[in-house]
Amino acid sequence: MKVRKRLSKLRFRLKWWLKTHRREVLLTSWFLLFTVLGGAYYLLSQYYSVPIINPLGLLNEDSLIALSDPVRRDIPHSITGVFYSNEEANPWESRRPLAVMIDNHQLARPSQFGLQKADVIYEAVAEGGITRFLAVFHSQKVGKLGPVRSARVYYMGWALEFPAYYIHVGGASTPGPANIHSYIAKNNVLSLNQFRLGSPTFTFGGNVLLPGGVILSHISYTSTDKLWSAGENIRPGTNKLPKFRQWSFKSDRPYDERSKKQEFSFNFWYLSAYKVKWQYDRKTNSYLRFQGGKKHLDQATEKQLSAKNIVLAYMTERNAGDGTSHRLFTITGEGNAVLYRDGKKIKSTWKRSSLSSRMRFFERGTKKELKFNRGLTWIEIVSK
Repeated sequence: MKVRKRLSKLRFRLKWWLKTHRREVLLTSWFLLFTVLGGAYYLLSQYYSVPIINPLGLLNEDSLIALSDPVRRDIPHSITGVFYSNEEANPWESRRPLAVMIDNHQLARPSQFGLQKADVIYEAVAEGGITRFLAVFHSQKVGKLGPVRSARVYYMGWALEFPAYYIHVGGASTPGPANIHSYIAKNNVLSLNQFRLGSPTFTFGGNVLLPGGVILSHISYTSTDKLWSAGENIRPGTNKLPKFRQWSFKSDRPYDERSKKQEFSFNFWYLSAYKVKWQYDRKTNSYLRFQGGKKHLDQATEKQLSAKNIVLAYMTERNAGDGTSHRLFTITGEGNAVLYRDGKKIKSTWKRSSLSSRMRFFERGTKKELKFNRGLTWIEIVSK
């Protein structure tokens, strides 16, 4: 009986004490709970890598992966606007841009290397509705680049925008306005011709064969390092970054402000193998390239070519009148253009006052110069 009374008194006193010290009890309980759970987490994380227990994996002597890049990148490249670190940008001053003629015959596409590392690419008809690329390289080194093809005067004209070393394998030599030799002399084009340089600047990579085994063209590969070295060797003192007009750049649109999808296509002449389609990728805010109904790949990466900005520039095209199929384009003056950027279509005007100036783009009907997204820009020259 006495024991029951004592127990009853103890329960009463305990309830009274808990009631009057409720706050202290709750805080102490939470502290003990977190201490126990924290200790268990620490012990288990030494032996298990289950994501919910240890999302960084096992704790051992290996270095942990850095979650942020400690390198500061705040120097914009003069052609792409992409930011690089001071260390990455230092070599630019000792490099002249390289403007390389790249074969785009449908049979040569499986041999194309290095295009994705270009800073800007121009595409236009070389002859018979068949296009070639003038790919400008400066910001990045490319170990294998090609196939390099022959010159045309209007591609040289675009190379003069920087002005770049112009890389080619011979070219149109028929007397007349399409003759590359007279154009080079007249406009002081810094030509790096495979016919002059040969090996080791250029490497033979096989042949482009027509059905039946007939040779369509020879494949010549090179690299950016070989070209910069050759440029300085045959033209001492020229391998340095020249002054040229820079475009304006902007940041990518936030994801929720980008178009969900966009797709457009066009052709240069009538050959289906050269019909181009660009498809917008909202996630990367870039455009994926198709040509001839297939994904257009860079064989160096085996990935589909992409660009941050696509420009359709409409220019007057005509026959060179030299008894060949050589073409000419009016590449100075102004004309209509369309800029595709951030999944949007912007009606534009291109303007270029002379061969020594850059082609610039304005919102059509205004004096507002357009800004580009940082990265590769692809300029499609379409006959108007």
